[in-house]
Amino acid sequence: MGTIQGKRPCTMGKNQDRIVGIVILLIGGFLFWETFSFRKAEWEPLGMAFWPRIILVMMGIIGVYYTIRGSVDKGPYQKVDPRAFLILLGGIVYVLLLNLLGFLIITPVFIFSFSILLGGTNRSNIIRAVCTAVICTIGVYLVFQKGLLIQLPEGILG
Repeated sequence: MGTIQGKRPCTMGKNQDRIVGIVILLIGGFLFWETFSFRKAEWEPLGMAFWPRIILVMMGIIGVYYTIRGSVDKGPYQKVDPRAFLILLGGIVYVLLLNLLGFLIITPVFIFSFSILLGGTNRSNIIRAVCTAVICTIGVYLVFQKGLLIQLPEGILG
């Protein structure tokens, strides 16, 4: 086996891809099933579940790709970056705290934290992370709350 970028190859890569694909399919399948419990609105011609289902179908395609790739790819493989698990954990924490703290509080914290995690802590990355967190939060708020009239969780601000 060869090495990639001077790193030792990982022998678990084939199983990792297959496991990730299966997990994506299981989670996506559960979430797709949950979209059938969305309330129906007469003013919404496509239904509230339309876009989530489109995204979940794309997620399913990715899951199938990873499952197949894990079955046919011969490697060499790299180890998974541990930051991937921090991102997964952070996403779970974000979802759990969203209703409690509210969109306007937790979203900029989430975006800032992950920008720093992925970009580093030098001065320019911190400034970029703050700007990204503020601009993206305001942009999403304006599009959904004001433009589409979709209520975002208010949390403790409500």
